[in-house]
Amino acid sequence: MNAVFAADLVFYLLLLPLVFYIIWTRRRGGLLAWYYLIIFCIARVVGGAMGVHDEKSLAANIIVGVGISPLILAIDGLLHEARSYRIPGRQWLGWAVVALVTALMATALALAIVGALNIYEGHPKPDSLSHWKVGTGLMVLVWGWEVIWAGILLLPSQRRKDAFLYYAGTTLLQGSFLALLFAGIRAIYQLIAVCTQRKDLSSSTGSLAVRVVLVFLPEAFTVLSMVLVGVQTRNVSRASM
Repeated sequence: MNAVFAADLVFYLLLLPLVFYIIWTRRRGGLLAWYYLIIFCIARVVGGAMGVHDEKSLAANIIVGVGISPLILAIDGLLHEARSYRIPGRQWLGWAVVALVTALMATALALAIVGALNIYEGHPKPDSLSHWKVGTGLMVLVWGWEVIWAGILLLPSQRRKDAFLYYAGTTLLQGSFLALLFAGIRAIYQLIAVCTQRKDLSSSTGSLAVRVVLVFLPEAFTVLSMVLVGVQTRNVSRASM
């Protein structure tokens, strides 16, 4: 049995109630990040269960390979929520960024899944590896944009210190930077693994150390970073009433 699949199953099962609690506290708004985080956690639970049953499960290994995408989208949602608290009012720019990031990530996910699926099934097409590489590269590109966007949100033009929820937004922004650090490790590792096609770096055939240090831990720390600031700002919905 692959120990990482078991760790995924247990860890995210334990975290799910806490993420649902955060969603419940934000039932009047600010849900985008947490919906994506729920999707990620559920995907990890499902993938973990499949992997525990059969560590060579195609679906489980695909989930591990491309599963970083909802996590990056969750960070995008967290940045959007942070901006809306720090600079309240019309959020057309924030929603435009969300739409762009979502479209790019959907494209990346489609390319990566199609390419990886063909290769894992043992029936690669001439462009399967290229699709997988481009899709994974797009995920890293989206992550890079999120880093830039987070930096932009630090500019004086992107904050109003007199905003009622300014400090809650700042807490979320700080959590976003921490989450981006760990998500970046995971995304860049995946790109290197896909581009080199080295089995010792693969998220499915690599050593236990590789899968723990470069897959499980970066994802876990990303989620924990988000959950921490989510719990810290759990009263924002009540405060804005």
